[in-house]
Amino acid sequence: MGFFCDGKLYPWGSVGAVLSFPHLPLRSRLRYLAHAARCLTIRDWRPLDDLTATTWLRRWLGERGYQMLWHKLFAYKFYQHSDSISAAWIWSRIRRLGQSRRRLRETLGFLDGGSQTLIDAMAEAIQRRGGQIRLSTPVIALRPRPEGGAVLSGGEGDEVFDEVISTIPLPLLAPILEAGGAPPSLVAPYATQPSVACACVVLQMSRPATANFWTNVNDPRFAIPGVIEMGNLRPFPVHVCYVPFYIPADHPDYQRPNQAFIDDAWACVKAIQPKLSDNDLLAGHCSRYRFAQPVCGPRFKESLPPREPFPGVITADTTAYYPEDRGISESIGFGRALARQVAAKTGRAPERKG
Repeated sequence: MGFFCDGKLYPWGSVGAVLSFPHLPLRSRLRYLAHAARCLTIRDWRPLDDLTATTWLRRWLGERGYQMLWHKLFAYKFYQHSDSISAAWIWSRIRRLGQSRRRLRETLGFLDGGSQTLIDAMAEAIQRRGGQIRLSTPVIALRPRPEGGAVLSGGEGDEVFDEVISTIPLPLLAPILEAGGAPPSLVAPYATQPSVACACVVLQMSRPATANFWTNVNDPRFAIPGVIEMGNLRPFPVHVCYVPFYIPADHPDYQRPNQAFIDDAWACVKAIQPKLSDNDLLAGHCSRYRFAQPVCGPRFKESLPPREPFPGVITADTTAYYPEDRGISESIGFGRALARQVAAKTGRAPERKG
């Protein structure tokens, strides 16, 4: 892990790296380490849910430490929502990072073949059990049935389902429920869940910029919280670097063309590693995700709509396992729990392996 600050790349993520960081007094560095250690010992996150993350971090690090180490990360991740994030959410992020250490060394893993390996295995398992996967088949309306389940309306007409599980982002479910006749009081908590969009830039490079998997960025030239070099985690035919631009979808900057984000990402990477030349950039791609990062405020669970708004209809996206943030492991674990819940209700035991 690295930290790019004031035009220079510093090591980060270890006790020695923090203690040697020259841009903060020793007291601030010690407060940072004490806070990271405390995050590993907290077992009950609920008292943190009454605090905002920025308030909690300032208490531990002081204003100078917060401004140097956290302010830009929040500003370029949440913009106007920066002071509205729950301390429980940031605690879970810090704890997960701390738990990746083994004997004080960061330990990370990856799937051979990437996420496609997981997706292919899941698709094969679903189809082997008689399930169907229908792509490009949007659901337009969901009408609950009195006996449970729902009628789903879409391009292929109406179909009846005994049980329905929706895992799309909650705001996308609002118009589907509204089209099915749900009352405004039920639709509202789905429609009003705040979320930050992301312009996701992937760069293909002839060589790495750093030896780090993750480099935090604190530089006024770039509205970028960090640079992730996937090529330093797993082998690729070419070096792959991911640069996220988290921006509210209604912000003017989000309307910029894809090439503008690619250019900014490459400029940032070159600033981190001045030895790179434009010939080292082999390709760049930018994609958009409207609901990339839910805005999880204090007492966030209280703002969520009901998990089961109708009998036999479950609605859950990545906010369901708050305070944990979005992640494959968390999604798989939660998905298994939902499958077992529905299987127990219907009397159909889920197949187990191992």
